[in-house]
Amino acid sequence: MRQPPGPTLFGVVALVCALAVMGCTRRVEPGLPEVEDSTSQKSTDGAYTGELWLPQYDLRDEAARSFSLPRRLSELSGLAMSGDGKLFAHDDEQGAIYQLEYSSGTVVKKFSLGRVTVSADFEGIAVKDSLIFLVTSSGTIFTCTEAENDQRVSFEVYKTPLGENNDVEGLDYDTESNSLLLVCKGYPGKNLRGYKAVYAFSLDTYRLAPVPVMIIPLKDTGGGKSFNPSGIARHPVSGTYFILSADAGAIIEVDRHGAVLAQRALPRSLNRQPEGIAFAPDTSLIICNDGQGKTGTLNLYPLR
Repeated sequence: MRQPPGPTLFGVVALVCALAVMGCTRRVEPGLPEVEDSTSQKSTDGAYTGELWLPQYDLRDEAARSFSLPRRLSELSGLAMSGDGKLFAHDDEQGAIYQLEYSSGTVVKKFSLGRVTVSADFEGIAVKDSLIFLVTSSGTIFTCTEAENDQRVSFEVYKTPLGENNDVEGLDYDTESNSLLLVCKGYPGKNLRGYKAVYAFSLDTYRLAPVPVMIIPLKDTGGGKSFNPSGIARHPVSGTYFILSADAGAIIEVDRHGAVLAQRALPRSLNRQPEGIAFAPDTSLIICNDGQGKTGTLNLYPLR
């Protein structure tokens, strides 16, 4: 793993409780500059002109393979597929990471962050090689290496300029830019009213880009103001991005600037609270649902 310059040790008053693990590091970034002109963030340069994939998925209930998850995963909040075909998920309030068998919904293994499992409002997960990243709703990034079943692992923490008002709700690893993509459910940035924003955290510099790498016009999502993102995943073939909205019960496909290319409604019968999204090695679309106190589900949708 490439380390950022000058990490420091957490003290006893650190954000995530020093009892969790010794050796956590933290990097505090400068504040985000203001975005003066929202239109300048969307360029026609490099606009996507390839084949759209969202319309090719069969989202009918009868086409889906749906699995009920164990009770302990009733608050599943994010999904990520590794390069070697492992599906990872995470708990909503605890730093617990699960590997799932996506063809059955069974738990392969579970490992936890810290000697005492760290607590935070985790909202997204991403994988790069053996590194696993979690993000909180306030934009704080936790990272650890993949571990064996029931192991407890050390971790590092990176603070970004994002905060609770941005309400980060999804995370994905972007191979093209070697960065983590943080999709915001809440405040997108100054002068971005009517948009949702995606920020990039570089894994070369371990810094957050000062302006969004994507701005998504709500007027084009079909859900309007109700389209509040809850998950993001890069399509492995097209390189476009699929973004979920639990509130709107919808999914959109966007290019690397955030221009909406396609939109679809998600049947509420199988997707009561869609929170996580990933793609299987055969490009099947995988969506997980928070059980909201009941049983969570994992749904697989094939191509038409």
